[in-house]
Amino acid sequence: MKMTSSNKQFARNSMITLTRQLASILIGFLLIIIIAKVLGPEAQGKYTLITMVPLMLQTFMNLGINSSTIYYVSKKEVDLNTAFNTNVLTGFLLSLLSVGIGSVVIILLSSTTFKEVNTDILYLALLALPFMFLMIFLQTIFQGLQNFKMFNSILVIQQTSNLLMVTIFLIVFDLGLKGAIFAFIIGYLISVSFVLYVIFYKYKMRLNLTFFSKPYFKKSLNYGFKTHISNVMTFLNYRLDIFLIGYFINPFAVGVYSVAVSIGERLSVFSQSISTVLLPRVASLNNEEERNYISSIVSRNMLIFITILSVIVFFLSNFIFTVIIDKDYSESALILQILLPGLAVLSIEKLLSNDLAARGKPEINMYVAFVNVGLNLILNLILIPAIGIKGAAIASTVTYLVSFIIKVIIFSKITKQPIVNFLIIKKQDFLLYKRILANFSKKIKPSNS
Repeated sequence: MKMTSSNKQFARNSMITLTRQLASILIGFLLIIIIAKVLGPEAQGKYTLITMVPLMLQTFMNLGINSSTIYYVSKKEVDLNTAFNTNVLTGFLLSLLSVGIGSVVIILLSSTTFKEVNTDILYLALLALPFMFLMIFLQTIFQGLQNFKMFNSILVIQQTSNLLMVTIFLIVFDLGLKGAIFAFIIGYLISVSFVLYVIFYKYKMRLNLTFFSKPYFKKSLNYGFKTHISNVMTFLNYRLDIFLIGYFINPFAVGVYSVAVSIGERLSVFSQSISTVLLPRVASLNNEEERNYISSIVSRNMLIFITILSVIVFFLSNFIFTVIIDKDYSESALILQILLPGLAVLSIEKLLSNDLAARGKPEINMYVAFVNVGLNLILNLILIPAIGIKGAAIASTVTYLVSFIIKVIIFSKITKQPIVNFLIIKKQDFLLYKRILANFSKKIKPSNS
């Protein structure tokens, strides 16, 4: 199948997204290093547990509105002003409800999971919730519009503002853990301010709650709920180990483990970049052959790329943690090495999951996610008390591998493609690389002359 103009646009959008996500990776890497070095493992662990509360609430309480926005905006089934105003009001109300629920969670877990964490700082972190909800509900409008230049600019600004605030509060003013939480909150505030500026002045949308649409809200819930349950289960699958390490061991262990996870998850940014473009693109297509062509070429090439990158990171892991970060995190190197096989296949599973959601089958991801959480919970409850954070890493990797195998089989049956078609690189892919390099060299020649 020849590459159509729309597929070329998809490739361009993917490249734009990937380029800006590379900047996001570098900024995120700097953030990890600064916070880890300045705070040390114990305070780093507390920071992870504290920020996990608003992140968990955002995931549990967003009702899938963000996914619905991408789906319906990309299919042009909703007016932009309607989507904007409905999302603003919904986000504000859900954030208030989340603050209340978060306060109850802090009270209930203050003597167990958060036993070594200052509860005042836990409550402080809840102030980020209104900005966090607005951020995910509004930035997905740009994703639905397939304006990936703006979508990725928002992500880079979020990371940059967070890095700036961390530098000010941790390095300049030396405010420690509380300073890191201030940076977390203000980073979201700056990002939302930028998004609103773009919406008001570039897209000429206006805040008018009469645009709130009950029919659109109900439709969003109907589509989003299936995606939402899947996302909640996925969050638990990714973060359950953090809470269990905090419960069974201590914040120091959480710090050592979470830094390894944070570095490893930088790998998923590549698949996330492509998924960002893939979901609205596949959702907007009616041709099954074209859908399969795009998803297969993306997934098999991403697999070989992530595999090579994982091998490189595996051999660099000791250098990263003992030299670049700090010797106190030396155990993080082994944790990352255990996690890498699982994180590598997880990147591909994310692509397949987004493709299935874009085909209008988000419930499949939900069913698989239930299996993942059950398996992950059982393995963590057995392995963490027995061998500590290494057990958590093993539990995650085994779960990710099992999940990947299940998703591959399901994806193959639904798309009626042989597994090798979307997992094994082909001769035509090398011709594609050659074409991309040729186009790239043409673009840089004028600037060099």
